[in-house]
Amino acid sequence: MNHTFFCRHVRHICRRKYDVRHATSLRWLSAVTPLSDPTSSTASTGIIPPTTNQLRIVALRAAIPMIGFGFMDNLVMITAGEAIDSTFGVTLGISTLMAAGFGQCFSDVAGNLSGGFVDAAVSKLRLPRHGLTQDQLDLRLSRLYSTLGACVGVVTGCLLGMSCLLFMDTDRADRARKAKELQSIFESVMREGKNLFHAERAALFMFDEETGELWSQVATGTKGIIKVNSHDGIVGACVQSGKLINVPDAYKDDRFDVEIDTKTGFRTKSVLAMPIKNDEGKIIGALQMLNKKNEDGSDGVFNSCEEQLARLMASHVKSFIRIVEG
Repeated sequence: MNHTFFCRHVRHICRRKYDVRHATSLRWLSAVTPLSDPTSSTASTGIIPPTTNQLRIVALRAAIPMIGFGFMDNLVMITAGEAIDSTFGVTLGISTLMAAGFGQCFSDVAGNLSGGFVDAAVSKLRLPRHGLTQDQLDLRLSRLYSTLGACVGVVTGCLLGMSCLLFMDTDRADRARKAKELQSIFESVMREGKNLFHAERAALFMFDEETGELWSQVATGTKGIIKVNSHDGIVGACVQSGKLINVPDAYKDDRFDVEIDTKTGFRTKSVLAMPIKNDEGKIIGALQMLNKKNEDGSDGVFNSCEEQLARLMASHVKSFIRIVEG
């Protein structure tokens, strides 16, 4: 091949490529970026780059389904996780993170089952069509817009799914867990306290400032919750005065509320009541021991040693409450 023939061959190839590029550019010149732009490198392969409007539609069509999936994913995960945390979590001692993990399992299953529903719902929205071929959708720029649209959609859906937190009592599980811990501690204190004081019954009352009531869920010999007015009875006088009260014979004391014995059928004799205060000196409850028994089984009265023991037990209960609530 001589030099002249080679030069002609090269010029022929260049002219042909120019004619092809020029003819192609006439068809989409008004819709694409200039040839000097890096994104137009696909022109050499004969694939027409998508327009900006088409790319926006690609992003939109990728975002809308992900909004639905993100919404359902977060909604199911939070709802199921909170339900597990406030029920099985409290009963079995499951941590909040473990409950969240179980909630995510429910969310994944729900996502698989509801995928067809979301797709069907999106198909009814009549979203604008981009009119791109599969080759055009496989371009790097198209994939980039599709990925960004999907990311924006799933984040938007997750944020919308978190809206259920506005109507959810997020502290319910913590309160139930603390209540269970307190009940376990108090039952132990009352069970041991009854034996230490040689009393027929022992009760731990907590003071509710909002209702002005003393309530007890931990009282030996009784079932359910006991509620009394914070001004009634010997335990009410103990809370109001903030001082220990030791009564040898309840029926000879004007502060004693006879109606309690009438309702319960229990005969109260000696009473020892000790207020419980927090670190700021505020009354938060009271201990009450009823009917001291001597070693021979006869009725007795609470002495000074047992008064000191009541002060020590009240201090322990205060510490237990501080640890659990802290």
